[in-house]
Amino acid sequence: MLYFSEKFEFAATHKLWNDSFSEQQNLDVFGKCANPTGHGHNYLVEVTAKTPAEGPVLEIGRFERIVDSQLMELLDHKNLNLDVPAFHDRVPTVENIAVFAWEHLAGKFDPAQLQCVTVWESDRTYCLYYGPGETERTSSPHRNMVARLK
Repeated sequence: MLYFSEKFEFAATHKLWNDSFSEQQNLDVFGKCANPTGHGHNYLVEVTAKTPAEGPVLEIGRFERIVDSQLMELLDHKNLNLDVPAFHDRVPTVENIAVFAWEHLAGKFDPAQLQCVTVWESDRTYCLYYGPGETERTSSPHRNMVARLK
């Protein structure tokens, strides 16, 4: 298999808040990210696709256009809570953003397949997502993170 990865950047604001929690629970779980007016990040998203080594290759320009149109245009310079319908009822945590990215990119790279989406919220906070039901990497230090706090 050949694996191709490319990184993309987007800027967005969000507020981490779960309506089923009390104010104190939200502060305990999300800390300063529960700021009532929200806060912003310069996110980095790495998208990895795989294709058989002897098969057709993934065209880089096409790959970039797909990620731009299917993901970046939806997230860049947006208030995730207000501007992205998927986050009206899902807390826009780094885990949920990774799942969202997967949902919007899976199946789009034919003949290649989406392998992994990694979303960095900061230099030290990131999430890798290998798709729903992934069990192959459960012993890896980079575990498939669940989309928590829906």
